[in-house]
Amino acid sequence: MYSSLFEQVTVQDVSTMIRNGQNPIIFLINNGGYTIEVEIHDGPYNVIKNWNYTGIVNAIHNGEGKCWTAKVKTEEEVVEAIKTSLGPKKDCLCFIEVIAHKDDTSKELLEWGSRVSSANSRPPNPQ
Repeated sequence: MYSSLFEQVTVQDVSTMIRNGQNPIIFLINNGGYTIEVEIHDGPYNVIKNWNYTGIVNAIHNGEGKCWTAKVKTEEEVVEAIKTSLGPKKDCLCFIEVIAHKDDTSKELLEWGSRVSSANSRPPNPQ
């Protein structure tokens, strides 16, 4: 499982997995941005252009090797995608993009972001 930021770094790895006939189940949690970064230090740089991640994997696949993608938004769709990945598509690289709300995070993570933000805004500690 990995985040959308990580996706931008690892598309070549997905290509290698397809080329080598590997069949992992990859989950990408897409919340459309950098929620924790907004808590730490908000700014326009935290607004990102959302990608069609399943489309990227399909483009990499390009009809070669075995690959299956799904974009899911509900718990029921996630369960069904997992069943498909473990059943009829078990011999494929399965890429499941889970669409989550941008603020879908724990209270503790948001509190941590606020503490980091406060620490970042303090003047340097003189040595």
